[in-house]
Amino acid sequence: MKVAHIFWSLSFGGIETMMINIANAQALLNADVHIVLLNNLYEEELLKKIDKRVTVHLINRKAGSKGVSFIFRLNRLLEKMAPDAIHLHLSKFYKLIWSEKLSRATFVTLHDLPRGSVRRGDILLRLFPFFSLKDTGNVVFIDQIPKVFAISEAVKDELLQKYGINSTVVNNGIMTRSFKHRSSKKPGEQLSVIMVSRLEHEKKGQDLLIRAAAALQGKIHVTFVGDGSSRMFLEQLAIELKADQWISFLGSRTQAYIAEHLCEYDLFVQPSRREGFGLTVAEAMASKVPVLVSNGQGPAEVTCGDKYGWLFENGDSDKLMEQIDYIVKHYDEALIKAEKALQYVCDIYDVSVTARMYLKLYKIDKENQY
Repeated sequence: MKVAHIFWSLSFGGIETMMINIANAQALLNADVHIVLLNNLYEEELLKKIDKRVTVHLINRKAGSKGVSFIFRLNRLLEKMAPDAIHLHLSKFYKLIWSEKLSRATFVTLHDLPRGSVRRGDILLRLFPFFSLKDTGNVVFIDQIPKVFAISEAVKDELLQKYGINSTVVNNGIMTRSFKHRSSKKPGEQLSVIMVSRLEHEKKGQDLLIRAAAALQGKIHVTFVGDGSSRMFLEQLAIELKADQWISFLGSRTQAYIAEHLCEYDLFVQPSRREGFGLTVAEAMASKVPVLVSNGQGPAEVTCGDKYGWLFENGDSDKLMEQIDYIVKHYDEALIKAEKALQYVCDIYDVSVTARMYLKLYKIDKENQY
């Protein structure tokens, strides 16, 4: 089975990490795997993480360029490669593929809750699909792609309800063995809390966690790993609430750093207002760190509700504070859940499971075409 994964570039983002992990795992399963990067942006550290059995192709489009020559280079490459499956990690790339035969062998993974328009009636995009690259949504042309994968039931349900598009759930996977495990020791006087995410509070909800920390008056210390457009706002919010002494901003860290140090914390909190999956929640579970997430969406799906973690009412900082306070007082219970969560995440969310499922679905689709 020859597989081509296509994405913009390789930077330290969730989609890029996921694509590399899947490609590596598929190569270990003896697939002939290729990664095609459209833009000339890539981190050397991430390139080094790609298995030697995976072939990387650089199309070398200059980011932001209005030129179209890269489309010709992409299609020449795909025609020569003749993959059995083209796996897009963004739907807007679909119309860049000219071959009807290759188009029929194209799949896409929706890596987040759907947003934007499929641009079904946009004549300009039908004639000049290149313009779709400027669209900030994640569902352009998704109604035309033969097979759509959703990373969670939450994403699948919203895609069906809002757009009338059916999809197949293939859970994101992580390299569970790469994460160090937290010991079963109880916390000190102050609970050490961590959140790993881009700092975009309107979606990710970091402001809720800062408000909860302020209300808890020193019972917890919160560390934010990640960077983003909300950093200045969040730093100022912590100062205004007189909680800055209990808040740390580490900035961006590598995946290797997270796998090494996540186990040093007592509680992982994911207070997202809107989240399709929750990869970092699975990573915390793989580190045997108790987790607390907002209810009603992807992260709560990862924890199976309150079976393998704790829930609070989405968007409610008071409920978040109350749940953290409960965990502080009942940490023995949190340790029991964390132990069970570790086994569960290794069985269900290891990337080998994800890779095997994708290969199975590619094969089924190919057989159905004949």
